[in-house]
Amino acid sequence: MRKVILVLIVFASLHTFAQRVKCVSESKYFIPNFTANWFKATEYCNYLGMRLVIISSAEEQNKVTEMVTNTDKFSNETTEIWIGGSDLAEEGNFYWHSTGVRVRYTNWKKQQPDNAHNVEHCLEIRYIPVHGWNWHWNDRECKERRYFVCENLDPGKEIVMF
Repeated sequence: MRKVILVLIVFASLHTFAQRVKCVSESKYFIPNFTANWFKATEYCNYLGMRLVIISSAEEQNKVTEMVTNTDKFSNETTEIWIGGSDLAEEGNFYWHSTGVRVRYTNWKKQQPDNAHNVEHCLEIRYIPVHGWNWHWNDRECKERRYFVCENLDPGKEIVMF
């Protein structure tokens, strides 16, 4: 009986400690240290009280790409990052998932979006200079694993991490 109680106390204290693991993000943008499909990326940003990033202007695009470039997630050869838009609800019409607002500003590469094989519905930004991708937008199959950018709507807010 004592062992069971001790195990429960240890588990409860570890669980409580895990709930207290927090960080404060002074930046508007945050890239977790793992890759995920577009759906899991969206869920994780929401879990943090953030959203998968919305890019509504060239200025915001530059801020996001500059931030990504200054992280260990950036590669001079290939960098692909999920952003918060898709045409899952209506083929060919892209909307920001977290707001439902239609995507107005875009930075598509020539001949994009192309919905290759009728499975590309989620938005990514790509930097693959050897193939002419210079932070252009691309529609991609949502199940692909990518790093992703969460957008903090309240910089300085405590973010609970797991």
